[in-house]
Amino acid sequence: MIEVGLTAVAEHPSLSPTGRPSTLADLAGYFPVVELDTGFYHAPDAVLVTKWQAQVPATFQFIVKATSAMTVHPGSTREQVVADAAALEAGLQPLIAQHQLAAILLQFPPFYGVTPGHVKYLRWLRSRFPHLPLAVEWRNASWYAPAYRESTLALMRELAMIHVVVDEPATAGGSVPLVASATNADLTIMRLHGRNVAGWQNSTGPDWRNQRTNYRYSPSELQGLGAVAKALASKRVIVIFNNNGGGDAAANALAFIKQEGLHFPHLGPRQLGLLD
Repeated sequence: MIEVGLTAVAEHPSLSPTGRPSTLADLAGYFPVVELDTGFYHAPDAVLVTKWQAQVPATFQFIVKATSAMTVHPGSTREQVVADAAALEAGLQPLIAQHQLAAILLQFPPFYGVTPGHVKYLRWLRSRFPHLPLAVEWRNASWYAPAYRESTLALMRELAMIHVVVDEPATAGGSVPLVASATNADLTIMRLHGRNVAGWQNSTGPDWRNQRTNYRYSPSELQGLGAVAKALASKRVIVIFNNNGGGDAAANALAFIKQEGLHFPHLGPRQLGLLD
């Protein structure tokens, strides 16, 4: 089963009937899942999570990013990791209770390469959350280097962690390759960042973050990504379009759904928007 969703809730005005910033309710009229980065900055509390749920159907699914401390970004401390883990687990209880938590996304930073300490930390995360769906996105290519790739995937299988298959520009600076392997029998996630090589390599200027994902996939590229999704050996594959630096994610996601002949029951009510 393939499901399709977006990141950045407010950045898809084409899904809004007014053309204004989109809402969760707007996205739920087209897609069965969303990825939220709110958790990266601060663990959401149960009150906020309940407000999310009120905007979408009961079957709608959420991927929620773990906090920056939990993914060992600069400034994190052991005390903050422990506190954030407790806060995140408490805040997500409404989603857990209603079976709406697709995954907690652990997006490790580019400097987080293969070391024994980092492997130990991954094991700690699984022991801390023994029953929750944990998805790992590596942003350091060393995890997929020939000497480590199979052991990386084997470790993730051992820990029943969900592999995030990444599509991003291939650059000389060590970008992460697309490794089409499932490590969890129930779920694999694909995150599609686009293939804007120049934007991906540029980290200066006021708009550099948007330029990284400023890319529209061509029909042939979407066909290739569809083949990858169908070949993954998990019961469920969630394809998340994150190529929204130039506002292309929604259109690409809808084209992908049409291309693959996907139909999602129990979507939210949809008012006519700019893409209808």
